[in-house]
Amino acid sequence: MAEVKQVSDSVAHDLRTPLTRMRGRLEKAHARQRNGNLDQSLIDDTMADLDAVLRMFSSLTRISQIEAGDRTSAFRTVNLSAIASEVVELFDAAAEHKHAHLAAVVDQHVLVTGDRDLLFDAVSNLVDNAIKYGREAGRVTVEVTRNGGALISVADDGPGIPISERQNVFKRFYRLEQSRGTPGNGLGLSLVAAVARLHGAGVEMMDNAPGLKLRIRFPLSARS
Repeated sequence: MAEVKQVSDSVAHDLRTPLTRMRGRLEKAHARQRNGNLDQSLIDDTMADLDAVLRMFSSLTRISQIEAGDRTSAFRTVNLSAIASEVVELFDAAAEHKHAHLAAVVDQHVLVTGDRDLLFDAVSNLVDNAIKYGREAGRVTVEVTRNGGALISVADDGPGIPISERQNVFKRFYRLEQSRGTPGNGLGLSLVAAVARLHGAGVEMMDNAPGLKLRIRFPLSARS
């Protein structure tokens, strides 16, 4: 019940800001003469806020579906190494924008049984967090190995997460105080944890000295 209350309070808090901004813009527009440029700017800003709200609800829906086990019908044998390499390629521009070095160190053909799209989303969330919250001009490394099962890790050399906060960051909407100025809704790691549970995998968070390493360990597959 406490967790449900925390989620409800967080939804209310995260909705209040964009909805208040949208109402404020519309009130100003209603009180003034029509102006093409100003109206276009208002429409663009309001659409951006609505997109953020819709992304939040989309993430909540996906997490609920995953936790209900609705996605196991899509399980296939997939190559975790290929997924990791594609994610690194996708986020290469974002890393370059922050002058960070993003690299993949993968064994070939590390196979797991799972939902490819969900695994791609989970790894994407980890890489996105590592780039966003790692240091400027830092290093982010995605590694896939076989070690008593399939193992994928994402490591950065940023400020890391205090030990006392590490279990909290997997809660929905939980955000560290220092990250509140960074765009996001605190659902990324909740989705990662839900995807890991669906696949029977364990999530580990550890020091990277400096920085943070987050690792997902999958059970041993007969074909890996």
